[in-house]
Amino acid sequence: MNIFWKIVIGIFVIGILALVHELGHFTAAKLSGIAVEELSIGFGPTIWQKKIKETVYKVGVLPILGYAKIKGMEGDFDAPDGYYSKGLWARFFTIFMGPGMNFITAIVIFTIVFSTFGNPFMPTTTVGAVIENAPAYTAGIKPGDKIIEINGEQIKTWDELVKIIHSSNGNPVEVIAERNGKKLTFNIKPIKDKTNNVWIIGISPKGQRYSPFEALWQGTVWTGKLLYKMFVFIPMLFTRQGISSVAGPIGIITITGQAASGGFLNLLWFSAYISIALGFTNLLPIPALDGSWLVLLLWEAITHKPVPPEKQAAVQGAGFVILLGLMVLISIHDIMRLFGK
Repeated sequence: MNIFWKIVIGIFVIGILALVHELGHFTAAKLSGIAVEELSIGFGPTIWQKKIKETVYKVGVLPILGYAKIKGMEGDFDAPDGYYSKGLWARFFTIFMGPGMNFITAIVIFTIVFSTFGNPFMPTTTVGAVIENAPAYTAGIKPGDKIIEINGEQIKTWDELVKIIHSSNGNPVEVIAERNGKKLTFNIKPIKDKTNNVWIIGISPKGQRYSPFEALWQGTVWTGKLLYKMFVFIPMLFTRQGISSVAGPIGIITITGQAASGGFLNLLWFSAYISIALGFTNLLPIPALDGSWLVLLLWEAITHKPVPPEKQAAVQGAGFVILLGLMVLISIHDIMRLFGK
């Protein structure tokens, strides 16, 4: 896959996840009786727009990120159908459902992966893929074959299989596999993987598949685990290593494109990660992000004294300018990293 298609796929995935995020705000606002003035996918000059009822739907020339302009958040604070005219829970629901939709999207993606392809981190002894022209491919091993024995030893886990192959020292191994209820025997001579310096035969496992309900539960658990890991990683952001690992839109698009080159399953899996990261980042209590609005709502819930809308808008506006500048700096770092400078 060339660099052009990697970029196109990266932009497409980020655009979809941004759309999901903004649709979360949009839908929650509509359900709460709050008007949405604009729903835009992309930034910069508008290349298409259409007004339906009170909402103007837009597409920006830069097809990344986007925004939902909710009435009454930036001005017209007393509007009867505006943000501040509604109760605390309605406003909380409207703000939270942006990140919330990203988490739901990740759960849906994981559910599809676990029920269709299987969990790649829970390998079975069934072959998921065979590298073309590798020893296993030449010998006749096919995806779907279940490895049950190697050199006379019964194989119950993928780790047992890997251990025997890695310790073969390049000597031929006798592999017995089941295919369509029949046992087949293959004599395979491993080759050295120069990257990892281990002996291999060129197969990868099929992940454990779950029923739809089990997959949904596992998808929810995985999303929760990844959210926890991101929360634990926050202190690392204040170290040199943490700062160097931060990526902006350009970096994320590049990484997503690289993930796509690893196949559809790899792209799906990585898209779920990005969706969680997008939701998590927006929950950080930084002005202009959703998290800062939630902090203001929490303050109001505790003190029963809301921060005046004018002050909220001023803080969020200043935060947006700072955040935009930070994004530019990170993007410059992404470009330098992309070209290896």
